Amino acid sequence: MTQGQQRAIRELERLREVSDGCFNFTHDAVEESKPLVVGISIRIGLMETRVGGLQFREREEFVLLVPSGFPFDQPVLMVRHQRFARFPHVVWAKVICLYQTSLEWNPADGLYGFFDRLKLWLDRAAINDMDPVDGPLEPPHHATDFSQVTFVIRANVPVPVGQSWLGFAELTECPNRMEVVGWRGTFEGLPDGQRIALAIMLPDALPMEFPTHGGGLFSALVKQGFSRASILWHLGMAALVSPEGEPVYLVIGLPMRRAVDGTPRLHIAVWCADATAAGDLRTVLDEDGDTERLRELRQKMADVLFELFEATKISWCRVMEDRKEIVVRRDAASKLAWFLGKRALVLGCGALGSWAAELIARAGAAVVDLVDNGIVQPGLLARQNFSLGDIGASKATALAGRLRAVGAPGLLVRTFHEDAHGFVTCDPARFTAYDVVLDCTASHLTQMKWERDWRVLGGQTPPLVSMVTDATAQYGLCAVVPRNSSLGPWDAYVRLKYRLTPSGSRAEFSEAFYDPEANRALFQPEPGCSDPTFSGSTADASIIAASSLNLACAHGLSTGNGVAMAFGSPASKRPGIEVVTLDEVDEFVVGIYRVRIARKLGREARAWVRQNNRLRTPAHETGGILWGLWDDAVGVIWIFDISGPPSDSQHDPGHFRCGVAGTTLEHNRRLAMSHGTSGFIGFWHTHPDMVSHQSGTDIQGMAKLVSAMGDNQRRALMLIYGRSGSVPTAGIYVYESRALTETRDYVEVGSSQVTLRAPIV
Repeated sequence: MTQGQQRAIRELERLREVSDGCFNFTHDAVEESKPLVVGISIRIGLMETRVGGLQFREREEFVLLVPSGFPFDQPVLMVRHQRFARFPHVVWAKVICLYQTSLEWNPADGLYGFFDRLKLWLDRAAINDMDPVDGPLEPPHHATDFSQVTFVIRANVPVPVGQSWLGFAELTECPNRMEVVGWRGTFEGLPDGQRIALAIMLPDALPMEFPTHGGGLFSALVKQGFSRASILWHLGMAALVSPEGEPVYLVIGLPMRRAVDGTPRLHIAVWCADATAAGDLRTVLDEDGDTERLRELRQKMADVLFELFEATKISWCRVMEDRKEIVVRRDAASKLAWFLGKRALVLGCGALGSWAAELIARAGAAVVDLVDNGIVQPGLLARQNFSLGDIGASKATALAGRLRAVGAPGLLVRTFHEDAHGFVTCDPARFTAYDVVLDCTASHLTQMKWERDWRVLGGQTPPLVSMVTDATAQYGLCAVVPRNSSLGPWDAYVRLKYRLTPSGSRAEFSEAFYDPEANRALFQPEPGCSDPTFSGSTADASIIAASSLNLACAHGLSTGNGVAMAFGSPASKRPGIEVVTLDEVDEFVVGIYRVRIARKLGREARAWVRQNNRLRTPAHETGGILWGLWDDAVGVIWIFDISGPPSDSQHDPGHFRCGVAGTTLEHNRRLAMSHGTSGFIGFWHTHPDMVSHQSGTDIQGMAKLVSAMGDNQRRALMLIYGRSGSVPTAGIYVYESRALTETRDYVEVGSSQVTLRAPIV
């Protein structure tokens, strides 16, 4: 015996010692590498029984087979009689199935756990509770012929459980398998080259042990209403369109399964008739021009063939299920399940995009469109999702082949060898039709151009997920732009930077993305003739892509919110995640600019106004400084923050002059803290109980201020809070100096009057 079998004997002896005569066993010597055969005798005693349950004798005998690899290999329990035949979880009339899966077997429990499981089985069998509705249903049993082709069932069955149906299964031949991809009730209209099999859906179940010979199977089919003639004709038609020398198949559906929710489903089994039988089936089909005598001969041949089928041993094929009505996807509870059935656009097929595209294809996306104007170069294989054979090919085309090989059946992959910015903006209707867009370009220039041109999309945009990595591929940024947003991905990155940098609480993200030293780790793979890129492996790039998608699904796509996230990979010095909900902003067109004002500014301005009213009177004007970012490239002015009046400001009824004490110092401090994201951009003040139009004093003061600023970018913004009757309003004025001569400036003013949600004054 092996050490494991010796352990089994010791455990059996212990069970016998403590059983008070209720448990006994006998065994003989065992050959090397053979199972130890043990006769087990157990006194059952009194048990609760119900109708349909097993009736046990006072003492039951079992046969225990202990494999040489015990306890890691699971024992087998059998009976020598057939009193338990056809009862659930009794296989081939004699083998008792105690465990649903191998995962339930615990080697550490040994035979003690095994016989505890047997006691549970006996208790349930006595009350006929072997297949509770909330548990898995035992599948029927048949001897599988593994020399036959494997079948994968893709298509849901054509009729409800309990309904008869006779027709054909549409087959697709693939390497290593045959797939059932559809059902048809008639032979008419069959496309050229389409392989089929006879398909029968039975209203009633077969015995748990399927027939081993054709006689038993055909007898069951006839009993459930299918005639011999109809079966033979359909088999013959299937054989007619099968290639010469190929077998013919019979696909049978039986009401012997359950769905996750407990509702009944059809079990699918496939019988294979060999190539000789397929040839014989073709000869019994009537043909035009047959004489009466020839039809009689064909009928006799059909009778002989049917009798031959009845005497033939059935070859049951291995069947793998992939029906949506049966199979629960292994990723159903994952974050990426959001992509199931979605139409996705992937912009950029490089280090991030090539892996992100595969992840969503495996997650069950219905359509994946790939946009990239690059080609696969040899060095890219170190971390991008390509193979040696792809070198020199278009990235989009090469990746499409990969996705078709790993995606769900029916996945549509289309390729566009185009620039990502042009693809998005040239056809707004096409862009709007996607369910989700992945920006994997990792190009701030592309994102800035989108921001500049985002208005051409007309506010009708799909959700967009953008992702980037740092120079070492240890940290990532991800932004989710919600559906129909008037703001693009660059806006999200700007606001994320503003939220991350001033606090200094997550310095690792600032060091990775915003510090002047951050790009020092970039390098040229081919010195002198290639663009600088980050340093990282396939593991690094795929982790960033996968983490971005998981975070996007968890915090943005599933909720419809606009969010931006910074995170460190497990290999980074400081792994962690910072999730920033993008505060709502109001956007106003002022001259050639779009001014985006954080909605919190209204609350902060009201606080300064209340303070002014307490210190002075409500008739006194007040104001202060505006802080934000002025970006000429994208034509956007962001106002992030507001502060109160500097100490040298003058407050009077009907007039406010904003001071400058400490402004330069504060501007430099904010600019340094935010890595250039937020600095001085202008002034704000109030017009109590007045319209928010500029006064002559306002215009003169702003013009002088702008023309006196440095040599370049002489500009400032003025925000005036007021009211028009009972309606709270704001006036936004953009001053920009354009030098005409050495001594004079032409100051251009863009203005806009807007209605506010709540009053400030």
